[in-house]
Formats: sequence, C-alpha cells, structure tokens
Amino acid sequence: MRPTATEKLILQMLCDIHKRLEIDDSYNADLISKAIASDDYWVLDWAYDIRDPGDETPEHVKLVGDTLDMYSFLRDSFEEIGPEGRQVVEATVQNAAAKIEFPGFDGNNETEYRTAARFLVDDLERFQTMKEVAGRNSHSPQVAAYARMIEVFDPIRVTLVGHLMSPEEIVEVLQARVHPENR
Repeated sequence: MRPTATEKLILQMLCDIHKRLEIDDSYNADLISKAIASDDYWVLDWAYDIRDPGDETPEHVKLVGDTLDMYSFLRDSFEEIGPEGRQVVEATVQNAAAKIEFPGFDGNNETEYRTAARFLVDDLERFQTMKEVAGRNSHSPQVAAYARMIEVFDPIRVTLVGHLMSPEEIVEVLQARVHPENR
C-alpha cells in the first residue's frame, strides 16, 4: 500500500471522523492514523490482514520480530537454566547476565527498527514479555549484531518447541553478537 499524499489526507480525515463519531467497531482509528502518518503500512496487514497484492512484511520488521523473539528466549532460558547453567554461560561470555537483556535499537540511526518494535509491542500487543525493554535506545547501531545472532539462533529456534535453550545454545547466540574480526 502506497497512498498518495491526497489519499493519506483523506484517510487521516476519515480516521478523525471515525473517532469523533465514537464508532465502536473492529477498527482502531488511532492505530490506523498512526500507521498512515509514519508510513508503516505493514501495521495494517498485521492488525487487519489488509495488504495490496505483492506487498510483504518489510525486512526491518522481520528482523525486529526475530530479535524480540530471540531475546525473549535468551532471557527466559537464562532464568531457567539454574545456577550451574548460568556458571557455564558466564564462564564463556563475560557479563553474560547483562548481555541477556535486550539493549534496543539506536535512536539516531535505527529509528525505523525502534518504531517497528514499539508498534509490535505497544499497538499490536505482540511480544508482551518484552514490553519494558522494546523501546530502549541502545545509543549505538545494533542491527548488524542482531542479524549475526539471528543467523545462529534460527536453527536453534526450530528445536525449541516445548523447551528452552541450553547453556551451550545461549553461549553460541551471545558469542555471535561480537563481530568476527573482534573475536
């Protein structure tokens, strides 16, 4: 969906009318208005299954979803592995307990990622366990590190039906965060 400026104005005005008339139906005029204003049309697909032919979820949104999912597993798994498992992780990854926490996306250079994270968590009510940290500003670019981590996490994720990550899997994902030239 790529509305023209005129179409965006009409849609925004329709949202205003919808709100003013206090129409109570399955559409959230505030969400629609916010998505249109920020050109995040993917939100409409996720919320209402509204998509133009050929439109797909943008790559940055896929990365955000994968990142939030990965950090959910890292946090939950780290909490559940017990003291012995944590010792295994911390013996290999310095400051592992801090690295389990999602640092966020850079507020200056990764704004579309931060916006997507907030839409997913706050407006679309996905990844609710990440609500407190999803909007964090990392103050440094993180996308490349997350992409490396996801590359390692994806094959592990398919095995996580009904259980969490092992200490060794946590280590493997956390180590991928460091750029190969710095390992």
